[in-house]
Amino acid sequence: MKRVLLSVMILLCAISFVFAGGQSDGNGKVQYPTKNISVIIPYAPGGGSDILTRTIMKYVQMDRSFVAINVEGAGGYIGCMQAYNTKADGYTILAHNAMDVVSYTLSGQTDTPVWNDLETICMVVSDFNVIATNKQSGWKTLEQMVAYAKANPGKIRWGVTGAQTVNMVDTLRIVEALGLKGLVTLVPYDGGAASKTALLGNHIQVETNSSADIRSSLLSGDEIPLMVVAKDRIKALPNVPTTVEKGINITTAKPRGYYAPKGTPQYALDYLADAIKKVTEMPEFAETVEKLGWQVEYVDGDSSKAQVKKWVEELTPFFSQFN
Repeated sequence: MKRVLLSVMILLCAISFVFAGGQSDGNGKVQYPTKNISVIIPYAPGGGSDILTRTIMKYVQMDRSFVAINVEGAGGYIGCMQAYNTKADGYTILAHNAMDVVSYTLSGQTDTPVWNDLETICMVVSDFNVIATNKQSGWKTLEQMVAYAKANPGKIRWGVTGAQTVNMVDTLRIVEALGLKGLVTLVPYDGGAASKTALLGNHIQVETNSSADIRSSLLSGDEIPLMVVAKDRIKALPNVPTTVEKGINITTAKPRGYYAPKGTPQYALDYLADAIKKVTEMPEFAETVEKLGWQVEYVDGDSSKAQVKKWVEELTPFFSQFN
């Protein structure tokens, strides 16, 4: 009887293993991956998550390839939930920034704690929000923009990436700290690429966008950085003051990395984390990333989730206030 039960248990484990997407080499070792891995990027091509993924694809060394899939809409929510609800077999993962993932729950877009339920593979780089204007405005400093806004109520349109995001909430907090509440109009856009296009076209005069999303226009001089949301100055913009320097205690970063559906096998998570970590250790990758406006900061899944939990606790009261 015991032998029968043991055989049944072994059979059930084997069936579970196959449905999880793994294959055995006959010696009990998992063969993974056995096919290409889809990476859902929940924004249009050209945004931060898209740029990061395509950069990693140039350097990553795996038995199979990453395949980038852009799924736009609702500030990244549609693509995020597509990944969230897909089969947890290690063959579909999500490229996203942690603060937007947090936003979906804190804003009430979903009752599901998406940021907590998703398996965090790792965070790869730190991105930072930048308050920037276009060259048409003529402003070179934050103080010039603030003075204009106070002298011309309602004239400044300020772009943000998403209507119910950490980007929006932090911008509201910054606007209030600068004494501009009710004097500027916030305009939400579906991602960084759309906000950048609006600023360059002078449909808005200020935006809060990630350093990576606007890197090219900063280098060309089409956008003028006024302030970085950070405690310390960042490598990409060493001459630009931070929120803390301006007396604003808001330092929310935008770590970018990778997630997998809940229940993804640990062997898949470990394999992917290891492959991505090796990329972050390549000097040429670090050099490329810094040119894009990021800082390489690899953080494992558990440590990343612990940090995000602290940010959730900090941000929850503000989302409650602004909802």
